[in-house]
Amino acid sequence: MKIENETLEGAALLFKALSDPHRLAVVYYLSLNDMNVNTIADTLNMEQSAVSHQLKILKAARLVKSRREGKTRIYSIMDEHVYELINQVVTHVQEKR
Repeated sequence: MKIENETLEGAALLFKALSDPHRLAVVYYLSLNDMNVNTIADTLNMEQSAVSHQLKILKAARLVKSRREGKTRIYSIMDEHVYELINQVVTHVQEKR
């Protein structure tokens, strides 16, 4: 099966977005539960501005999305594919060799 260059480039950008441990942690915790920026920052012991920066990159890569609830923006993973991707990566790394 042939894969288009555009698809390969998109996949590379997705992995680039996930290559940062902070961004990977954000996506991992969002795969467990929807959260606002303050909750993510508290969970990861990061500054809110740093989390916001990481979320901007993750949104651009279509890994996370947000919705407004009153004055708060709630973040979640984009779809089931992201959950499966993160779950597979974490399971693979945790496997004993």
